[in-house]
Order: sequence, then C-alpha cells, then structure tokens
Amino acid sequence: MHNGIIAIDKPLSLTSSNVVSVIKKKFNLSKIGHGGTLDPLATGVLLLFLNRATKFSVFSLNSEKEYTALITFGQSTSTFDSEGVIVETKKIPVLSHEDIENSLDKYIGTIDQTPPIFSAIKIKGKPSYYYARKKIKVELSPKKVYVKSIDILNWDGRNLELKIISGKGFYVRSFADDFGREFNTVSFLNNLRRIRSGSFSESDLISLEKLIKLNNDELIYENILKTPDFLLNHYESITLCKSNLNLFYDKTPIFINLKNISARYKVYDDKGDFIGTAIYDYKNKFIIREKTFKPRIL
Repeated sequence: MHNGIIAIDKPLSLTSSNVVSVIKKKFNLSKIGHGGTLDPLATGVLLLFLNRATKFSVFSLNSEKEYTALITFGQSTSTFDSEGVIVETKKIPVLSHEDIENSLDKYIGTIDQTPPIFSAIKIKGKPSYYYARKKIKVELSPKKVYVKSIDILNWDGRNLELKIISGKGFYVRSFADDFGREFNTVSFLNNLRRIRSGSFSESDLISLEKLIKLNNDELIYENILKTPDFLLNHYESITLCKSNLNLFYDKTPIFINLKNISARYKVYDDKGDFIGTAIYDYKNKFIIREKTFKPRIL
C-alpha cells in the first residue's frame, strides 16, 4: 500500500479532482486527497495525499502558497479568468511601474476579499458555481485572507506579471478582477501557476504524463513518494525510544522537559522513520500524540 505525498505538476485544463481520479485509478488507492484546489486554467504544484498521508493534508491546506500570475487589463470576464466570456471592455490608462506598485500596497497583510461566484464556496449546501451556471443571483460574503507579498515581475502597459505569496483562501482570480478597478479600468486573470505550496516547490514536481507511466515499485524507488514530515520542516523534531513510542501510540502523555518551546513536534523512532506528530503541553511538560503516520509494529 502506498502512503505519502506526491507533488504533481498539474496540467492545464484538468481540474484538481480530475487529477485525483486518474491517480486513484492508476495505483488502485483506497484513499487519496489533494492539498489545495487549482482551477482548470492554473498549473503547477498540486500535492496529492495517499492513504495514511491523507490525515496530514490539513497542513498543506493551511500552508503558504506562492504563485506567478498574469493579469490582462482592458477586459473583464464572467469567471474573472480566461475561461469565461468577456463581459466588459474599458480603456487602459497610461500606468507607470510606480503607479501599480503603490496600488498593490493595500492588498498586503490581512484583507477582506469576496470569493468569485464561480468557486466551490458552499451556499445552502451547493457550490456557488452551481448558481452562477444557472444565472441565479447569490451574495458571497467577504472573507479575511492573508497576503504576504506581491512583487511586479513585468508590466508592458496591458499585461501585468506578478509573484504572489499568500495564505489560505486567497483567490488570485478575485484579486485580478478587483485590481483593474483601482485605475478605473477592468482586468482578468490570464494565466496562473502555483510555484510553491508549503515546503514543496517546482523542483519537487513530476508531470502527470510521467507519473501514469510508472509502476507501483517505481513510485517508491524513484523517491517520488514523500513522507508527510517533508511538509513539516518548520517544526522541531523529537526521537522516541521504544517504551515512549508505545505511550505515543496509546495517546498517553509522555512527560519530558523540552528546551525548544514548540507547540507541535515531528516524532521519529530510533531508526529515523517518521511516526507522526505530537502536541507539547509546555505548562505541564508532556507531549501527546496528535496524528500517526507509521502504524505500530507489534
């Protein structure tokens, strides 16, 4: 049974769910999920969590994401990206690099953002795109999202290329639609690529085309399948002896005085294998099991 994370380079036009279905069928997986949706017209880092690794997908969903985005000014679309139909055309004013940079400042930090109507946000149990496709008007409430940085890569007077680092829930499509209005014009997201998701970057990717040609053994031997600790490299680690490992599996507190005051620890056995994660209670000086990856060997 395969357990771990695959960093796939999601191809253009496929949904994240399409990719999950293909890999589930190819490797006959009982459980598989992904760590953050990419729209069909987006490419790049899509993390797939296989079997026992699925319980660690929450760390990916909450992790920092990095994108390159191409925003085209002068037109807006029904979906805020190039998949939709053009709904408005407007003249583009003459804008300098400095004009754009100054207007980007208001989007840095914690901001309110209204998700696009063509999204999976649930309204009365149905995704909002269900209503959008039927042309039923619904209101989406703004949500708090965090943007760490937005850097200009290129501006040619019509097309703006950006590098964006953001937290969970930030819609680049909504930002692209909003940003043109800063200059009394309109804009849409022409291209989007996720170049990093947490600890995984483009250098860790395998193409879908190459992946589906591999057999089960090659998936392991070619080091494509990563253990979840790869995603958790910003946490401290701790190695437990056999007796403490038994306590860990039993979810019994292990009393220990740790110098590094971290709320969460990666847990390893004496062979160096990743076992799971533990929460440290600093006040009472003990750790206790949070999530298990490697099962107990009796």
